[in-house]
Amino acid sequence: MAGIQLSGLASGLDWKTLVDQLIAVSGTPKTRMAAEQSSNTSRAFALNDVKTQLAAFQTSLASNFTATSFQQRTAASTSPTGAWTASSDAGGTIGTFAFDVTAIATAAKRIGASDVTAGINPASDVSGLLVSSMRTAQTIKGGNFTINGTQISMATTDTLKDVFDRISTATGGTVTAAYDPISDGVKLTGSGPLSLGSSADTSNFLAALKLFQNGTGTVSSAGTLGASKLNVPLANSGLKSAITAVDGAGNGKFTINGADVAYNVNSDSLQAVMTRINNSAAGVTAAYDSAADRFTLTNNTTGNISMFASEAGDGFLAATGMIGTGSSMQSGANAEFSVNGGGSITSTSNTLDSSVTGIAGLSVTAAATGTQTINVSSDITAATTKINSLIDKYNSIQSSIESYSKITVKGKTVTSGPLAGNSDVDAISSKLRSIMFGAGSGLTGGVKRLSDLGIDFASTETSLAIRSKTTLTAKLTDYGADVGAYFTDATSGLAKRLGDFLTAQTADTASLATQSANVTKQNADLDKQMAALDASLVSERTLLESSFIAMEAASSMYQSQSAQLTAAFKTTTS
Repeated sequence: MAGIQLSGLASGLDWKTLVDQLIAVSGTPKTRMAAEQSSNTSRAFALNDVKTQLAAFQTSLASNFTATSFQQRTAASTSPTGAWTASSDAGGTIGTFAFDVTAIATAAKRIGASDVTAGINPASDVSGLLVSSMRTAQTIKGGNFTINGTQISMATTDTLKDVFDRISTATGGTVTAAYDPISDGVKLTGSGPLSLGSSADTSNFLAALKLFQNGTGTVSSAGTLGASKLNVPLANSGLKSAITAVDGAGNGKFTINGADVAYNVNSDSLQAVMTRINNSAAGVTAAYDSAADRFTLTNNTTGNISMFASEAGDGFLAATGMIGTGSSMQSGANAEFSVNGGGSITSTSNTLDSSVTGIAGLSVTAAATGTQTINVSSDITAATTKINSLIDKYNSIQSSIESYSKITVKGKTVTSGPLAGNSDVDAISSKLRSIMFGAGSGLTGGVKRLSDLGIDFASTETSLAIRSKTTLTAKLTDYGADVGAYFTDATSGLAKRLGDFLTAQTADTASLATQSANVTKQNADLDKQMAALDASLVSERTLLESSFIAMEAASSMYQSQSAQLTAAFKTTTS
């Protein structure tokens, strides 16, 4: 009813409190249903948690217990050095192997002619040569440099002659500088021993021009100054020899080890062509040595293997000095070694693997001559880690089941876990324990059950632990194949037996999934029942309140009529 209703004004009865009490009694089933829902939610969580742990256990088995899990090897040198590395594949031969390397394999190398780039200027007059345009190996920075204790400033916008004039002015004419186009170098001449450079210098002018003090009054560039520009078109790169073996559009090509490399003198730079060589099927690496001003090609594989480079006419290879006068071929060499004092073995590579040694799985890389003793053994640490992982996951599952199934009594209070009395979950726990401690039928080796590895129950009947590390280590060391068979045999191995059981228990049709689905359905049904009960209580309250309001109205009317009758009779009597 709309509006504020005050109960008992006419009747004197607090019927609103009475209605609340009656509704509370009628709503008692909702409290029971809410408690049932809470219990169901706890049960569903516990069921899903157990199922999740079983699935994780199954995944761990699949990744940790493969056919090679217990055939892992460690390869270590008894006298390790940074120049040697060793490794062994799973199942590799176990033993000690003494390597004596008398020669290291090297790669064949084509060394181009030096000074293939033109000088920084064609004449001795450098009044028109801007510092910023000089093709030196180092890019010259503006700032100051020091000669005979005097600082001289320069900018990249200066010409080389400007800088020479400043040197003369700053030193009072005692030091002069000149450029020689024949030697492509700068010469400083002083009246006494020249002192060059200071820690306070901010320009690299002296170093870029290869000027280093020598205790005399004359210092010349330590080498030619001209260097190729690597990132401009070939036609502008500064090479002494022009690239003429191209068509009208500037296209040319050359061949290295049977692989063709194309280029265009108008659009490709030296760096672009070198990158193209390195990415080609030629199997070589191209590089530029700015100090010697020469290009090189190096085979990507070591050993006494040839390298072939050719082109038609005066093309890229000729202009860069990689073929023709001044170029040379440096042959590669094979590695030579022996194992355990045996005969000499030749290898094109410094990685000495089973293909040349005959030692299954072992690979030794030597970067220097000398002797090393390599010990190959079973990887006990890796195997122990896998076993510990299995034990930890098994213990976690059993601990969770035990916690969820526990019944505790404290005084007169009994508390049951969400899975207490769940026979299906108890059966899972029992079966897991049985599989873990059962012997693998059909196994013929020295390891048939966990106890053979020193693994047994810990403080409780459900928890496992490595009780004897000595036993486990001994079995892994001396009976690695038997340990591997116990865990990974395709028919009777522990991983197979556990995996089959776990697959069945984590299936969507298995007990855990079915129970969880049923609990979810029960809670959904309870939601509907509580919603229906809420609607019923609203109707019941409305009916009760309407009835009591009608009673109040009738009571009020009766009281009014009684008052009128009483007043009338009093008047008649008098």
